[in-house]
Amino acid sequence: MAVRKLAESWQFDFKLPGYRRERKGGFRTKAEALLAEKAAREAVLSGAKKILFSDGFTQYLAATRMKDRGRDAVEHLWKRTKPELGHLYVEEIDTSALDAFKQKLPAELGPSSINHYLALVRAVLRYLWKRGKLRSVPYIPMESVPRSLVDWYTEEERDRLLGGMFRLEPQWYLFYYLTARLGLRAGEVYAISHRQIRREPPKLLVDQAVQRGTKKRAAELVSRKNDEAYELDITADILAAVDWHVARGYAGPEFLFSKTGAFPRYIDSHVRPLKLVQEKLGLRLLSHHKVGRHSVASQAVTGGESIKAVQAQLGHSSEQSTHKYAHLGSGAQLRLVTALTPARAPHDDESREGHVNRVSTGSEIASEAASAQK
Repeated sequence: MAVRKLAESWQFDFKLPGYRRERKGGFRTKAEALLAEKAAREAVLSGAKKILFSDGFTQYLAATRMKDRGRDAVEHLWKRTKPELGHLYVEEIDTSALDAFKQKLPAELGPSSINHYLALVRAVLRYLWKRGKLRSVPYIPMESVPRSLVDWYTEEERDRLLGGMFRLEPQWYLFYYLTARLGLRAGEVYAISHRQIRREPPKLLVDQAVQRGTKKRAAELVSRKNDEAYELDITADILAAVDWHVARGYAGPEFLFSKTGAFPRYIDSHVRPLKLVQEKLGLRLLSHHKVGRHSVASQAVTGGESIKAVQAQLGHSSEQSTHKYAHLGSGAQLRLVTALTPARAPHDDESREGHVNRVSTGSEIASEAASAQK
């Protein structure tokens, strides 16, 4: 029997000679099941090969250029995705299947974490669609992520931090000087070598980074994010700080922050000295990313710099990424309110003439209007 009635739905079930069994249920009516059965028979006879989502993921991973750290993250997401979606054909992954998948994820995951799983599914489906192996990419409902207030250091707090680093953790002073002045990522700072620093004209070439390792793999030097290098203009104070760092013997023959050319496995040696100085100075306990990229971008836009200038400083290829880092402080809002001050406010004239401010009654307003008409 090719089509049969189940308890609450209809199902087609058939096997053609020389092919494997084809079976699928969940249809609301017999006509819908017959139509699906016809399409399935035609697909089998025409030689159309269906692809399991797990096979599509394998093809995606093999064809995608991805650094080891990114590959580790993708494979971690796949561990929970495979049991729920891996056995399905890619044509069967639709909005309803993804809604069911979200219900199977741990309840403690927030919207942002859930979106990481959905983004992986979307990436695999788009990969197959672009190569003609999928007719269309279904709508993938992403979770709404509320925007949170991001803390950053003002210039006064930055200067206090750098002063504390110079006194308390001098071997890390240049690390945070470059972080707080240029807005570099931690991996990019670790990877700075002598060859990247140009004296005439003063520039810093940002073309590499140290990639965090795992329990099985040591940290390694890789190209910068998205393999895109860029140059930053630097000033005399930055060159002087580099010279001071080298003169004190903190630098190695090749790298400024590694004497042997090896790097800490988790590139987190900078975390403890930062927290120590912040606690001793009574500063807010912000991470390296907020002390660096968020603070540099926010100080710049609050000081009146254009978003395009900040984008170039942070090395973003998209202006949308820059907006996530550029948070306005009260200084920018105060300048806006000041710029919109009227040239001549009526209450200012009244104050200068020494009149007493008072609220006019309805009868006073009416009498003034009658006098004006006469």
